[in-house]
Amino acid sequence: MTTRDGNGWTRCGRGHRHWGRHGAAGLLLATTDQAGRVTVLLQQRSWWGSHGGSWGPPGGARDSHESVVRAALREAIEECAIDPKPVRVHGVLSDDHGGWTYQTVLASTAIPLAAAAVSEETSEVAWVPVSEVGQLPLHPGFAGQWLTLQAALAPLTVVVDAANVMGSRPDGWWRDTAGAARRLVGQISELAMEGILSLPDSVSAPLLERWYPRFVVVLEGAAAAGYAGRDEGADEGVDESEGAGDADGMVTVVLARGSGDDEIVMQAAGIAGPCLVVTADRELRARCEAVGAAVTGPRWLLSLL
Repeated sequence: MTTRDGNGWTRCGRGHRHWGRHGAAGLLLATTDQAGRVTVLLQQRSWWGSHGGSWGPPGGARDSHESVVRAALREAIEECAIDPKPVRVHGVLSDDHGGWTYQTVLASTAIPLAAAAVSEETSEVAWVPVSEVGQLPLHPGFAGQWLTLQAALAPLTVVVDAANVMGSRPDGWWRDTAGAARRLVGQISELAMEGILSLPDSVSAPLLERWYPRFVVVLEGAAAAGYAGRDEGADEGVDESEGAGDADGMVTVVLARGSGDDEIVMQAAGIAGPCLVVTADRELRARCEAVGAAVTGPRWLLSLL
């Protein structure tokens, strides 16, 4: 395994010639500009290259030892000089050509990042409003997937009714609710890093290869009180005061100061993108659906942990 061992041409099962011996990856980064428009970062390919002059996400050959996320971020850094720290990945869409695959990593950032054309393969870089993407001469592969990618630009947030989930598995959680809450948060953190292969049928979303949702875990009562009083350093990176995400911004723990159900509904109502609430409580389910959230039972989440 050596750096750039992916560089080179190969042919897929359809007989087409592609750059990237181990496949290729690109980063489709979305944000909202000052005018309130959703925009995506695109690059125009240099005219001398394959599909010269076409627009698409920054991307290129994936090395044999790279994950798809690492490859996509590396390409965006090399071609557009973006700062990867504020980037939050939330999905991967694959375009399988039979023996060769292009994988688009979907990600978002709070504000438009500074970007510039810094490689000879890139002619221009721009934050393009979603409504104007179709007006550009797009790379054929990107054009073929644009409608699916557009539908998945916003990250999915999963709000977890922790009390309901813990109560759904008889593992003695009632003996130490704070400890059970810490275990649940730890398991969800691992799941957030690994990603999810499929979503419940209640969620209307494109078929991606993998989802990386944001998780909001709502604790109440004794679990919240015990979690707030945990030993210093436990669950490092999760702030119990108001609910703050871990280092990767993928898991947030919220300690309900009153009704846990009210907190869950408030969280679901305040999410701008798609939201899935995990609970088996019928009344809570109806309240969450009324504010536009999808709902699934604890069994779905527990099957993934």
